[in-house]
Amino acid sequence: MQNSKTSKNRGFCIDDIPVSGKSARYKGTKLNPKKHLKNRKEIAIALLQCLEENDPESFVEILDTYLQINKSDMARRTKLSRQTIKNMFSGKGNPTIRTIAQIVHEAVA
Repeated sequence: MQNSKTSKNRGFCIDDIPVSGKSARYKGTKLNPKKHLKNRKEIAIALLQCLEENDPESFVEILDTYLQINKSDMARRTKLSRQTIKNMFSGKGNPTIRTIAQIVHEAVA
C-alpha cells in the first residue's frame, strides 16, 4: 500500500479562516443559553412539549442540562445531594420516577 502525503502545515485552525462579508461594524447579539435555562416557565413548556410529542430523549436532555446549570439550587430545594443530582442522568445514576417528579416539580414550580 502506498503512503499518502500529509500536510506539513498542522497548525491549521478553523478560526483562522477569514469570514467574507463580515464587516468590522457588525455587532451581532450573543446568545446566552444559561439565561433561558434559568427561566422556569420556558423549561416547563419545553418539558411538557417533550411529553406531548413522546420524546423521552429530549426530555432527559433538557432536564439534565437544566440540572447541570442549576445544580446547587436544585440540591438545596429538593434536599438531594449535589452528587445525586450530578449522577442522575449519567451512566452511574438510575433515578426513580419519584426523584424525577420531585426534580421536575421544583424546576417548574
